[in-house]
Amino acid sequence: MKAIKLLSLVCILPLAACDPFEMGNKNEMVLDLPEVPFSYNVSGTSDHLPTLGRVLFYDPRLSVNNTVSCASCHKQALAFSDNTAFSRGFENRITPRNSMPIQNIISTLFKADNSVIDPSSSDSLTIDTNPDIGAYLPGVFVSPDFFAQPTKLFWDGRENDLAIMVTRPIMNHIEMGISDLDVLAQKLSTLKEYNTLFTNAFGNQEITKEKIATGLSAFLLSIRSNQSKFDKSVNFTINNSFTNNIPEAGSQLSAIEELGRQLFFNKFTCNSCHESNGFADIGLDANPKDMGMSSITGISAQAGMFKIPSLRNVELTAPYMHDGRFKTLEEVLQHYSHGIANSTNLDERLRVNGNAKQMNMSDAEIKAIVAFLTTLTDYEMITDPKLSNPFKAQ
Repeated sequence: MKAIKLLSLVCILPLAACDPFEMGNKNEMVLDLPEVPFSYNVSGTSDHLPTLGRVLFYDPRLSVNNTVSCASCHKQALAFSDNTAFSRGFENRITPRNSMPIQNIISTLFKADNSVIDPSSSDSLTIDTNPDIGAYLPGVFVSPDFFAQPTKLFWDGRENDLAIMVTRPIMNHIEMGISDLDVLAQKLSTLKEYNTLFTNAFGNQEITKEKIATGLSAFLLSIRSNQSKFDKSVNFTINNSFTNNIPEAGSQLSAIEELGRQLFFNKFTCNSCHESNGFADIGLDANPKDMGMSSITGISAQAGMFKIPSLRNVELTAPYMHDGRFKTLEEVLQHYSHGIANSTNLDERLRVNGNAKQMNMSDAEIKAIVAFLTTLTDYEMITDPKLSNPFKAQ
């Protein structure tokens, strides 16, 4: 393993808000990367590009005072989400919304003819990505149109360009506090480890804000979840529909998990919202304080509408909703059971005869649905070394 020395950093944030790399470790920190890069399978580029992105993602020196990294609010063990309602940025500033999980991000970064892009070309810093990264909801096979449409990012959908999205937290006055990405590029140019990383990824050591964004985008595209128990169960069913093969250990659902699956897809049709990456007002408040999409578009009919998150790894991504109001999956289901507010823009899928739907789930049904949702956890993704923190204490 190749180790590149890095000055140790002192974190001024509370312990709960810090990644282990940022906890005031007095030991010298080293960048520990394999001699041969991990295989990231991001089409259109070499593995050196997401390797660079991985380092950038975990490096707190991308913040104005060297204390907060992207990984501070997006932890691998939590499906790259955070375990608090509102994350803390530099100088202990509190974010206004819950940190969304990062997985299976669908990029709009491809050429019109879908051709492969050479990332070493100075005039073409775009990533072509294979859409075969696992459906938004396991077991639901979406149409190609799903991958062809621009993906609106963030809770309010304010971005649909991944290369821009990855720079927003860096430049946010609460999160990481960088006011000028060109200055950040100059800062990274003084760190010798980045000279090697950018040369490997782009063919030369010049560091620009565009290259920083491209590296981070490539890493985010490599964060893929498709190895949950439910994924394996679906794949087993497909692959063995005409054979008598013995099922893979752990790929079949238990009785309570299967009951939860049937309730989810059939009785309560939860998939009608969660099989796509749309937006909805789910009746959290009769009069929402956070306007959601409307705060960006100015369209009153979108007030209270927020991005419908993927349920992959949902067991790990508490607390839930844009404001982290629900601490457990049971609380979320209680909301749908009898807590939906009849808000002005309430999604029609949650209405009955013009009123808010009351699903009236029994305790047994809630227990079964929660059991099913735990089968969406991808333990391979959350422990994958190529997605982990590359900085180690020496």
